[in-house]
Amino acid sequence: MNKNDSKYFKSAEKMHNALITLLNKKDFELITVKEICELAGVNRSTFYLHYDNSYDLLKETIEAVYKDFFSRFSADGYKEINLKEKSDEELFLITPKYLMPYLEFVEDNRKLFFIMYEKNEMMGAEKTYEKWFKEIFGPILTRFGVSQEEQPFIMIFYLKGIIGIINEWLARDCKESKETIISIIQKCIPSTRKGD
Repeated sequence: MNKNDSKYFKSAEKMHNALITLLNKKDFELITVKEICELAGVNRSTFYLHYDNSYDLLKETIEAVYKDFFSRFSADGYKEINLKEKSDEELFLITPKYLMPYLEFVEDNRKLFFIMYEKNEMMGAEKTYEKWFKEIFGPILTRFGVSQEEQPFIMIFYLKGIIGIINEWLARDCKESKETIISIIQKCIPSTRKGD
């Protein structure tokens, strides 16, 4: 990566951080490009080099936050699940071990997530989820005997269902405990398999 590319990405990162900081103080609709630039320490011309408007920055910030989270999640070993070494019970990933870090992440970034859900801006998240489903959940479903044709339907069911529960939790300002939300998700997605 050349110096100009590095400078470009550093400016974008500064603007992402500025937007997140401002979201913790005020509603998205009240945040101006001027405020973002001042807090990020960049010129308005730099902002418009990257984005057409603050909504474009919001979309990219959501994608960047998800990418950062999932890269850390993968680093903890969740990405490299060796199916041959795991029992069927260990492959049921709707457990506190896997859900708690995600719910903590959502709660820590609740303003950003609430805006994302309110504006139906799940594109960045869904792209990341799709990769995870392909790399992790697809092979698990295959092991449980789910056909390749059925897998996309089952994956979208899980994705939309979990997102719906989290959206409702956010709408209630995360008043319920994370343990309660995990319990609700587990009730909706029981750990039954074919033949049980």
